[in-house]
Amino acid sequence: MSKITRIFNVGLFLCLLCTTVHAGPFTSKQKIGDLMMVMSPAYALGMTVMAEDWTGTLQLAELLTINQIAVEGIKALELEERPNGSDMRSFPSGHSAGAFSGAMFVHKRYGWKPALIPYAMSLITGWSRVHVQAHYWHDVAAGAAV
Repeated sequence: MSKITRIFNVGLFLCLLCTTVHAGPFTSKQKIGDLMMVMSPAYALGMTVMAEDWTGTLQLAELLTINQIAVEGIKALELEERPNGSDMRSFPSGHSAGAFSGAMFVHKRYGWKPALIPYAMSLITGWSRVHVQAHYWHDVAAGAAV
């Protein structure tokens, strides 16, 4: 990966982080998880754009679409109640599925080193979902597996 690509990726990360500062993104664990869930696929999109990898851009869009369909299909089975008791759509974690899909895309397409940042974002997303009692750890693991 070129130095320009690395600079772009760090810049993208910082820009996305700063766009929600006015709303106070770090005021709750929920907001941190929501932010990281979006940033991981955005990072993957940034990688495809910087590499002018338009095939990769389309594949990422397909991946995210199929991922969401799979998660919603499994959730529709209502297999498990959330830890907070709000509904029966705990399994699997859609937030984790979205975040990890971006990280795994980068890993498979560009290697493990560029994937470290989105993997970190994905882990933060999973941690957040458990700590706000929206999911159990096995929901997060299942979301990552999807």
